[in-house]
Amino acid sequence: MGLWRTRHHSMEMLEKDFKQQAKAIEKIFVIVDECIDLFNDKAGEDEFHRICGLVMAKARNYALGAYGLILDGLGQEAGALLRPFIEYHELLIYFRLEPSRVQQAIDNNLPSAGKRAQIIAGSFHEFRKYLNDNASHSSFSYHALNHLLDKPDMTIRKEQPMLPKVLFRNMGDFFVHMLLMAIEAINCLQTAEIGCAEKQAENIEQLRIEGIEIFKLNERVSISA
Repeated sequence: MGLWRTRHHSMEMLEKDFKQQAKAIEKIFVIVDECIDLFNDKAGEDEFHRICGLVMAKARNYALGAYGLILDGLGQEAGALLRPFIEYHELLIYFRLEPSRVQQAIDNNLPSAGKRAQIIAGSFHEFRKYLNDNASHSSFSYHALNHLLDKPDMTIRKEQPMLPKVLFRNMGDFFVHMLLMAIEAINCLQTAEIGCAEKQAENIEQLRIEGIEIFKLNERVSISA
């Protein structure tokens, strides 16, 4: 029973054709870990750093889980983890704009994710709606179930194969979301203490430039720091 067959095929692609792309994603995780460490350095004395560090750690867990699903050929299902990942990304923005809001988290009295998105004028509304409709909840929409059917006989596919073009696209989308979240984490750190994450800021900018080329992002989406 080749339970991990698709992941093994994906890992082979990461070792050969997608080596640059895999390395770029690893670099983002390194920067994210460094940001968590910087938050952690002052977590014992400052509530803003402690709460933002926890937000980052939770977002990292969701990100790692989503990346694993992508490597398993389950990119659509990875969206179920991407939705809360986006909520944690937006929490960083919510706290950065008004650091005293971390007290709401401490009191377990945060506004709903939708309300927070309105307050910060978040840009993920349509994407979050797509994930709600097709990934995060039970759905029989075309986008939710199309990948489970083999054409033309419409038999049910129980195992998702590794498709290089799909893997490349999903890795690129994942890279963009990780990049934006890492940039926001750096913004939070720099807002609290100017210059404390200068190295990470320089590294993420370099990675942004590299990522646009290796993931061919200029053909699909424009990202900026």
